[in-house]
Amino acid sequence: MRRFGHWSIRYKLLSLLLLLGVMTFAVTGTIAYIKYLSALKNDVMNQLTGVTRSKAFQIQAYYRTIHNHTETLSDDRMFIEAMREFRAAYRKMDDAPIPADALNAVREDYQNHFYPDMQRLKMARPRVEDYLPFTPAALELQYLYIAKNPNPAGRRDQLADAGDNSDYSRVHEKYHATFQSLINKFGYYDLYLIDYDTGRIVYEVSKDRDFATSLKDGPYRDSNLAKVFKLCTETNNVDDVFLTDFEPYEASMGEPTQYIASPIWDGQEHVGVLALQLSTAAIDEVMTGNRGWVRDGLGTTGESVIIGDDYLLRTNARQYLENPDGFLARLKANGVSEEKLDRIRTYKTTILQILAKFPSVTAALDGKEGTVIERNARGQGTASLVSYMPLHIEGLHWAIAARMYLEEALKPVSEMRRLFTWWGVGLLFLTVLAAWLMTRQILRPVNALVAAAGKVAAGDLTAQVEWKYKDELGTLSDTFNAMTKSIREKTELIEQKNRENEALLLNILPGEIAARLKEGEQDIADSFADVTVLFGDIVGFTALSSKTSATEIVEMLNGLFSLFDHEASELGIEKIKTIGDCYMAVCGLPRPCPDHADKMAQMALRMLDATGSYGKEKGLDLRLRIGLNSGPVVAGVIGTTKFIYDLWGDTVNLASRMESTGVPGQIQVTRSVYERLKDAYQFESRGIVQVKGKGEIETWILHGQMRTAEVV
Repeated sequence: MRRFGHWSIRYKLLSLLLLLGVMTFAVTGTIAYIKYLSALKNDVMNQLTGVTRSKAFQIQAYYRTIHNHTETLSDDRMFIEAMREFRAAYRKMDDAPIPADALNAVREDYQNHFYPDMQRLKMARPRVEDYLPFTPAALELQYLYIAKNPNPAGRRDQLADAGDNSDYSRVHEKYHATFQSLINKFGYYDLYLIDYDTGRIVYEVSKDRDFATSLKDGPYRDSNLAKVFKLCTETNNVDDVFLTDFEPYEASMGEPTQYIASPIWDGQEHVGVLALQLSTAAIDEVMTGNRGWVRDGLGTTGESVIIGDDYLLRTNARQYLENPDGFLARLKANGVSEEKLDRIRTYKTTILQILAKFPSVTAALDGKEGTVIERNARGQGTASLVSYMPLHIEGLHWAIAARMYLEEALKPVSEMRRLFTWWGVGLLFLTVLAAWLMTRQILRPVNALVAAAGKVAAGDLTAQVEWKYKDELGTLSDTFNAMTKSIREKTELIEQKNRENEALLLNILPGEIAARLKEGEQDIADSFADVTVLFGDIVGFTALSSKTSATEIVEMLNGLFSLFDHEASELGIEKIKTIGDCYMAVCGLPRPCPDHADKMAQMALRMLDATGSYGKEKGLDLRLRIGLNSGPVVAGVIGTTKFIYDLWGDTVNLASRMESTGVPGQIQVTRSVYERLKDAYQFESRGIVQVKGKGEIETWILHGQMRTAEVV
């Protein structure tokens, strides 16, 4: 064999490149494989941990929201009045004798429809009489709204008027549609009004078997609803809200139920309790990502569940939601009793039916967080990757766990091994090929390309490669130059579109709210203790629009409302929306403003002036009715497409009533506005005005600001 020194440069280069390539691949490939394998495993575990934390945050946010909503509702004047009226009507009915036909009908209904189901579920008490109500009002109301109700169980809430001409039926018809709409809109299952003194359920939306009974001495006095009622009666804090864990509820044939409640106070008088039954569907939607397990990174076998301190599920299992029959068949094959299977079929849920007693759950209930590998709970002996942590919800001792089969969780690791094998073979082949082709001639353009690529990677998109030959390297250089030019142009276009999208978003939402949306916050709902709300409406708009073309109407409204928008921007007032010829604005949110009432008064006066001037300019007799009210509101973003920032609350409703009952060309305000501004503005008492839903309310007409001498 010839000495190495006598080899040709071509073979020397080939040998050196082959040796260098093989050694480099052997060393760096091994190191990269080990590090990448470890990083990939960590990524899988971190992803599952991220899912667990995300679900925990969402479920805790959900319970905080319903906590705040329950507190708000119990303070609402409508619920206070409803509690008083239902209680009075109930007590009046209780003074009447027990009708024999009502007693017989109620007993027969329990005997034929309720008691047999309880016996089938192995939950029945010794006698049907153990469930019967015993007071005249309870028997009469269960007769009217349950036994005599033409609608089947589950749809009894469709009966608004029992038709007996009683005071109770009148009150029920007055409030039922509103309460029914409330639980449907906010996703609750049921709503209760309970008498503070007697514990009697004087109103219930769904009319279950506990309707009109007493939670103090009635058949359901030991239920979780009775427990949360008792907590409300023992507190003297008007802002207290109490939450129960899931428990089987006999009035619902043993179905798992959960309640949240808050006391209803009228001044210093404790008049009752507002209780809401929470919907398991809302919890399932959060925990399953609206059944988007794969989208959430849980693959085809993963799920996230909530477990209570009794180690029973508080959510539905994924396998049950995807294939109930198959899930029940597997449970039966694993020896689960027919009684439990029948309950799952009846209740259509696995809540309180499936035991999940694992070390990870115990650790989470002890306040620990982590990710471990455990054997599957369902008897297949399959190892699972589990991420767990405690849930911090006041009144509940729960844990959350995200579980995924280990084989599926580590599937990227197996794929990575195959990828590294093929990558190694391919790299070795390319090393041999490159060694044959490598010459000084091609090293120069390659180095130039590397240098230019480094500049691009560092952010310099003006980098260019100069190569005078028209071979493949010349084409590569031209392609690289074209690519950097394309990237540069597309980057500029993307930046321009981002600026346009930013401007469009800020035109729809307040800046602070838009920033929160961009940061990923989804459920935006905030309470503001003190703001001023304005409603303005064009007088005679319907008559005007009937004799004016659509184009002219739109042009007129756009011109007028643009003037209003200018004034609102100048005064720092947030325009909420326009509905037809109605203009709604608020001052004091999302940024607090201590003089919000003063600014809104200026806004209202400027709107009157702008309307008059604009009407003269257009040759139209334009006048506004404006209503103002100050107080607390709830504000938030509604919807996921074409979303809007809107307000809710009694303050908003009363401001709207101030406009609708106002005087054309005038500004009508409530006492809350008058008391704030009476020393700086001229007011004229309008006296008592009848306001729908509020009764008689004293209002004032705002004429303008006082002159300096008048203020002094």
